[in-house]
Amino acid sequence: MKKAHTAELTLLAGELPALIQKMELDMDAVTIRMAGLKDAGLIYASEHWRKDHEGEPRYFYLIYPQKQGEQRRREYVGCDKQKIDQARAGIARAKEYDELNGSLAKLSRCAQRASNSLREARGFLCAEH
Repeated sequence: MKKAHTAELTLLAGELPALIQKMELDMDAVTIRMAGLKDAGLIYASEHWRKDHEGEPRYFYLIYPQKQGEQRRREYVGCDKQKIDQARAGIARAKEYDELNGSLAKLSRCAQRASNSLREARGFLCAEH
């Protein structure tokens, strides 16, 4: 019969493989989704509508972030609904990509902290008693 002190330790250690596997699957899913978004095309720009002579939004432009020493880049998309939808989808993909990148970084930090904690726990178990 295990002592109460080591029973909890054994129970906790038994849970680790499944938790590690879930973390790996989560990281893989995020990485795969990010690759798909990147392959589909990311657009890091904001949308801008130029008005027609009646003051109604008509012509769609993409406005890219300004780079130091350069003028802000503008890309004319036009008034074709399909092209506008494609540009908006690219902007949405870039936003999702960045959010997923943050999630992946958080998962990586969590894995690193867990690894450090397990190293420390191993040190406690291997220490002379």
